[in-house]
Amino acid sequence: MIAAPVASLGSGGGVAPVGPVASGSPAASFGLIDQLLRDRDAMLARISAGQDLAAITRTMVATIAIAMAIVGAALGSYRGGVQIGFAAIKLPLVLLGTAALSAPALTAIGAALGRRARLTADLTLVITALAFGALLLAACTPLILLGRAMELSYHDMVLGTVVVFALAGCASLRMIVHALGLENGPGRGSAIVGLCVVFALVGGQLSWALRPYLVRPRTPDVPFVREVEGSLFDAITGAVRSARGIYVRDRAPLPGED
Repeated sequence: MIAAPVASLGSGGGVAPVGPVASGSPAASFGLIDQLLRDRDAMLARISAGQDLAAITRTMVATIAIAMAIVGAALGSYRGGVQIGFAAIKLPLVLLGTAALSAPALTAIGAALGRRARLTADLTLVITALAFGALLLAACTPLILLGRAMELSYHDMVLGTVVVFALAGCASLRMIVHALGLENGPGRGSAIVGLCVVFALVGGQLSWALRPYLVRPRTPDVPFVREVEGSLFDAITGAVRSARGIYVRDRAPLPGED
């Protein structure tokens, strides 16, 4: 996946050892997370070489689950109560589902265009990139809690959340695109374009299907998932209008109201 010279270089230009990982070792898991944050080129080289893919995948899945549960709990705290647990469960499912659907699409699109098919490596790559995005989101959790402490309006919180998640998604996608851009072979460019489209569509649709995450504090009953109405684009544009004081209704409807 990545050109051979890159396999021996870290982001700082030094030699990055690519040794075996002691499977199941907490120290090895923390070492992988540290490498993801400090030396992503070395991590990509390890994935490209097919080394320790199972250990990397396990560690990154756990990272996504824990980091996104923290982010989900922070978002759910805006409403409080059972929504804290609901959001903490759903956000990890969004990222893991995105990885499970995007990686096979990347492999299939690339194989159709002449790229070497490596489903296991592609899955590890996508999960690792999403784990990086999850860690960035976890680092932004204090901003979410600050907005709640400042009693920002619901629509301002929605827009702020969309911005933070969009930045983290772009960071994850950039990491995947960087890895694919280092490949030497046919189908690379088309695979990158196809992945960007699939990544955005799958991630957006899953996040929309499993909403709500951020619920108005005065909402009496919180569903685990809400019935599909409109689209994600409609919701974002509606939140922008509401944040500017432009409302279609005099007030937000309560559950059970028309």
